[in-house]
Amino acid sequence: MTEGEIRRLANRFFDAYQDRRVDVVAELYAPDCIIWHNVFGRETTGAENIAKLPASYEKQRRRTYNDRCINVFEDGFVIQYTLNGVHHNGHRGALWICIVARCRDGKITRIDEYMDSSKFPAWRGEMPA
Repeated sequence: MTEGEIRRLANRFFDAYQDRRVDVVAELYAPDCIIWHNVFGRETTGAENIAKLPASYEKQRRRTYNDRCINVFEDGFVIQYTLNGVHHNGHRGALWICIVARCRDGKITRIDEYMDSSKFPAWRGEMPA
């Protein structure tokens, strides 16, 4: 894939994720896609991720993937972004995330997701103990 193709794939993926287009996200995952989450310390398949997306979206009224900084390399990309959410109670929260993705033949084959789980209480609007 060319640098431009990888960059378009990254933007299409994050636009679909933001717009709750599970069908497009599923289309962009390779059949053998693996997603590793540092917060959970485990891998999931693309299919498992797709199955959990609808319930995940129900937790916020809106999510936006802002301040996207995409760096492309030979077979993938690194993206740093701010995940902004508006919760059902009106609380606005933010998480800062970095993803390293591998791509092949126009599909995402692997995602390694990094975020600071200590920010989850503020994201949800919980007061510190």
